[in-house]
Amino acid sequence: MTDRYCPCGSGKPLDTCCGLYLSGKAYPNNAEAVMRSRYTAFATGNFRYLKKTWHPDTCPELQAEDIETQWTKLEVIKSKAGLKKSIVEFKAWYTENDQEHLIHEISLFKLFKKRWVYLEALPNWPDGK
Repeated sequence: MTDRYCPCGSGKPLDTCCGLYLSGKAYPNNAEAVMRSRYTAFATGNFRYLKKTWHPDTCPELQAEDIETQWTKLEVIKSKAGLKKSIVEFKAWYTENDQEHLIHEISLFKLFKKRWVYLEALPNWPDGK
C-alpha cells in the first residue's frame, strides 16, 4: 500500500482509487472513471493499461517513451453518460521543457465487449450541448 494520492484528482490514495484499475483488480464501470484511470496511466507510465482501455479500431502502437510526459493536474469539466456511448470533457496539464501546457479534450467512450473504452477525441459536444 502507498500513501500517495491518485493523480486523477479524486483526493483518494492511489491504491484505493485508479490503482485498483491499473493493477487489474477491478475495471471502471463508467466512462468518467475510465478517463480518470487513463490519465493516471499516462501520469504513471502504464502503457499496458492504456492499450487495454483504448478501442482497438483507434488504438495507436504505443511505446513506453510515448508516455513519458510529466502530467501535473486533471480537471473533469463535464461528462454525459449513455447506454452505449459516453462523453467526458476534461483539461489536463503537463510540464515540458519547464513550461506548463494544457490539453482540453472532449473524449468519446464506447462500450466494447461490455467494457468502457476510449474511442476518440471529438471536435465539440454532439448536438451543440
